Amino acid sequence: MELKILFITGIFLLLISGCTKKNVDGFAEVIPVVEIDGLVNDTSFLDSASLFIPETKQNALIHGADRIIENEDRFLILDMEMKQVLGYAKSGKHLFTIHAVGGGPGEYVNLFDMAIDRQAKRLLLLTYPPAIQYYTFDGVYERTERLEAIYKSLAVTDQYIYLRKETYANNHLSDYSLLAIEKEIGHRHSLWKPLPEIAPFCTFGTMSMTGNDPVYLTRKFDNTIYATKDGLIEEGYIIGWGDKAFPDTSGKRTYTCEELNEICRENKYVYTMTDLCDMPGYLLFRTNQPGLCVLSKEKKEVKNYHLVMNTDYQLVMPNFIPVEGGGGRIFFVYPSDVLKMSVQADGKHPNDNLSCLLEQISEESNPVFFSYFVK
Repeated sequence: MELKILFITGIFLLLISGCTKKNVDGFAEVIPVVEIDGLVNDTSFLDSASLFIPETKQNALIHGADRIIENEDRFLILDMEMKQVLGYAKSGKHLFTIHAVGGGPGEYVNLFDMAIDRQAKRLLLLTYPPAIQYYTFDGVYERTERLEAIYKSLAVTDQYIYLRKETYANNHLSDYSLLAIEKEIGHRHSLWKPLPEIAPFCTFGTMSMTGNDPVYLTRKFDNTIYATKDGLIEEGYIIGWGDKAFPDTSGKRTYTCEELNEICRENKYVYTMTDLCDMPGYLLFRTNQPGLCVLSKEKKEVKNYHLVMNTDYQLVMPNFIPVEGGGGRIFFVYPSDVLKMSVQADGKHPNDNLSCLLEQISEESNPVFFSYFVK
């Protein structure tokens, strides 16, 4: 009789577990990190170097590049500081600017993110008041879909729209981090219980979620890179930072941003991974420490390149940013005024390539984008 009861109980528990959705699935292996100190030539791991110099116009002034999407023959640039999206041909010719700041229909007060729905052939903007605004690929407004909460990041796949939520506000932790919307039927479900917040409002980098399929996402004080699959989240890669991993405090104390930056600077701790760029053989990202991280999916290792030298222009590359939908393209962004001043301060005569580039720009010009593909 006892065996029968245990058997029935076991079957019941099995059925219950089989019908319950888990927020995070899978067990990822730990990927070791190899530090590449000193100056590394771009040609050692990058290829197809070129320049993208966006046209400078009164209605096309780029103050910052927070997300970049390559869509067919053009680049789309999200500039959160100026609350705008700019469209450029790959030649650099300006095509359109979306800057619909206001309180009327089709307007917004703030702009947080953008993504491409390649299936529907639409550009989506994530705005405040909370909404998703739909545009054509030529920057023509179509409609607004209201949201019930404030979200800060947006990703679109063939089946889902994913919205990343701020998890800490008014001294309270949210009960979820991610909202998944099934595009076909509109069903919504929340995912991913937040970690305890030990450094409120401290951020680094730009985006902690990629915008297209597969959607990779990260969070502070977590060494795992996650991926979405069928409306759920699974572990993708666990990065083995070793003694550079931020020590686990288990929520026992909190840090101010100044304290966090100081302890990470002194101990070279890594507490966040951002600006992920997925490609067939690699996954690129950066951290709160200097450098560009390249994860080889085949070799199962991460190489952290501290300084990258552009050999054509003899320049150290700053400000890495991925290009969504670019087939593995990445940009390094150099503000024109900083570029000209750094060359002057260096005191050395620039080579022919750099001299030619400096003649094309002024200190008021839009940034220069150094383009590469990973070998």
